[in-house]
Amino acid sequence: MTVTEAVPPAAHPLSLHTPEKHVPRGSREFYEDVVSRLRAWEPLPTGEITATLDRVLESPDPPFDRELVYVHWQLRSWHQRLSTIALADRRFPPTAEARWLVENGKVIGEVPIGDGTGVLGTVRLLASTLLSLLDEVARTQGLRVDEDDAQTRSGRCSP
Repeated sequence: MTVTEAVPPAAHPLSLHTPEKHVPRGSREFYEDVVSRLRAWEPLPTGEITATLDRVLESPDPPFDRELVYVHWQLRSWHQRLSTIALADRRFPPTAEARWLVENGKVIGEVPIGDGTGVLGTVRLLASTLLSLLDEVARTQGLRVDEDDAQTRSGRCSP
């Protein structure tokens, strides 16, 4: 009878592999900037947008003068954010209507309104374009529009 020595089992070739540490492309400053932007990000205030659009388009008491200048600025800002949402996501390619609404809103938004006197028509045209773009983005990309939020904040709805 022969005695065989116990030989340790051979190591599997993959068990000897030490994986490389994954380092994503970009610098530390780049990622710190991304994180700071994410922390500062605020969701699109759809309730406030719909309340403002209602006031501009349907209210018997529309904004005047300086308030109209501020509303025009708000509408342009919201149009820019919605345009970015409509065009930037590769999973949802923009429709022809969305592209037209983005370009049309840019052209209308660039029209100077001066001190706000006599330009309610221009602001209403921009508001109408913004409303159509909001509907298009909500339809194609599933953006949730909460009108109840705006009604509660403006006091039109009882708690």
